[in-house]
Amino acid sequence: MPCGEPVDIENPCRTTDGSAMLGRHRSRGSNRPPESLLSICFSSNTTAGQFTAHGQETDEEIRKSRARRGVNKSVRPEAAPDEDLLARERGKRRGMLLRGMTRPSRPILTRCFARAALVVAAALLGGDASLAADLDWRRLGSETTEVLADVIRIDTQNPPGGETAAANALARKLEAEGIRAEVFESSPGRGSLHARLPGSGGAPPVILLAHLDVVPADPRGWRFPPFSGALEHGYVYGRGALDAKGVAVVELMALVALKRSGQPIDRDVILLATADEETGGKAGAGWIVQHRPELLGNAEYLLTEGDHIHLAHGGRKVVQVAVAEKTPCWVKLIARGEGGHGSTPPAQTAVTRLIRALDKLRRYRTGVRLVRPVEEYFAALAPLEREPLRSKLAHLSEALEDPAFLAEFTRNPRQNALIRNTMTPTVLEGSPKTNVIPEDASAQLDCRLLPGERPAEFLALLREVIADETIRVETLLSFPASSSDSTSGLMAAIRKLAATDLGGAPVIPSVIPGFTDSHYFRDHGVASYGFVPFVLSEDDEKTVHGINERVSVENLRDGVRRLVALLRALSTR
Repeated sequence: MPCGEPVDIENPCRTTDGSAMLGRHRSRGSNRPPESLLSICFSSNTTAGQFTAHGQETDEEIRKSRARRGVNKSVRPEAAPDEDLLARERGKRRGMLLRGMTRPSRPILTRCFARAALVVAAALLGGDASLAADLDWRRLGSETTEVLADVIRIDTQNPPGGETAAANALARKLEAEGIRAEVFESSPGRGSLHARLPGSGGAPPVILLAHLDVVPADPRGWRFPPFSGALEHGYVYGRGALDAKGVAVVELMALVALKRSGQPIDRDVILLATADEETGGKAGAGWIVQHRPELLGNAEYLLTEGDHIHLAHGGRKVVQVAVAEKTPCWVKLIARGEGGHGSTPPAQTAVTRLIRALDKLRRYRTGVRLVRPVEEYFAALAPLEREPLRSKLAHLSEALEDPAFLAEFTRNPRQNALIRNTMTPTVLEGSPKTNVIPEDASAQLDCRLLPGERPAEFLALLREVIADETIRVETLLSFPASSSDSTSGLMAAIRKLAATDLGGAPVIPSVIPGFTDSHYFRDHGVASYGFVPFVLSEDDEKTVHGINERVSVENLRDGVRRLVALLRALSTR
């Protein structure tokens, strides 16, 4: 852009003909830039046709000025992780979860000087280089929407996965922006993506993690075909829109935005878009940490799915960040019996034995147990509620002593899952034909254990409840629970984002009933957190793994912007 173009000094984001220059350099809800920025750039006695720019000192004066005010480049140190966080609990006791003047003629200055002044101002305001970045967020939002729609159209239902095609599509976008990307496979078709945007090297890298596989989608009941990537009324529809192709694309576009800004942060940003998360991650994140650990780059932090920005009563925003998760204990029950023709059944069959075992598990109620991270989570939510619920959440252990409150509390499935182990039959297999009695019948259970629970003890409990030695119990997936420090530098950056971008919304460390690939990285010393900068309603949340999964275009646009702001807040510059 030529340097002689006149610029409106009262609004340096616009030229004198009114055209936009730096659209993001003004305060939200105002057409004027912040007064503090103007006062730094220009003196208060500016008159028509002249100005005085602060900063016209000699080099020696600049050096002395900087020495007087100092420059704080320190990162808030992360507290030592509490390795016993999930093991220390209040015991296996009852516990539970809830939930005037005429304006003179306008002075002008050249565009280049105005741009330089803004850069200086941004540095003096704390190093937020995004103020000096000429980023078109609306355009970035449109690009994000287009990329997501394209990736949704690639069917990556797991099984079988086929994530390589989706990884290649993302790699092409990155390469077009000058960001080197690598796609590698753990087995044919099971591809994952790695990309790295270099920073200044002042701090260890941060990883942005998402997965490209999706759960199966039955098109019946969908408003649009689940792999159409349809756009209607401001929403993108399709399997993976939220879980988790939408997350992967927002993370990718955050790298693109940082690259276009020309203002690197102090740490490398690593993008990992992986295969196989929905069935445990062994062919994706698990394979990476085992076979390609160098891709982690000694990262300090990791961001992935898990929690988001919630809407509380009255539309108030609440930022929840997953620092701990329940752990899966997926099991398979296998019953055997005499096979034969369906017209002459024996007294007992594999199917009838399996049905009895499942009925015993259905009638069994696991005990309520309030672990410390969950207790702290509800205590943090308490101030957002009215009495008497506020007091009950603040003292949840005592409140759960009341059978009436316990019954009401556990009517909420998520709250119920946070205070006890759960087991849900999901897959049943028997005969392939109506008139054939099978010799084998099986059921798969999705069991989720509270932090601190031992899988071996839980399996022993299952066998005790079933009380049938002819039924074999096999483990399909299990790994220890893990957590991350809720007072780390990344959590501080999220709190800064909430203060500046979300109206001072409270930030609450949460425990989620599901699981992510975070445990693979925590096991390698990377502090991992579940936070996606989307504002989601309950209706939006319900579409995850359900019909009409969708994400709003507004969330895609603002998600990229918020993620860039978060990464800059994490920077020590």
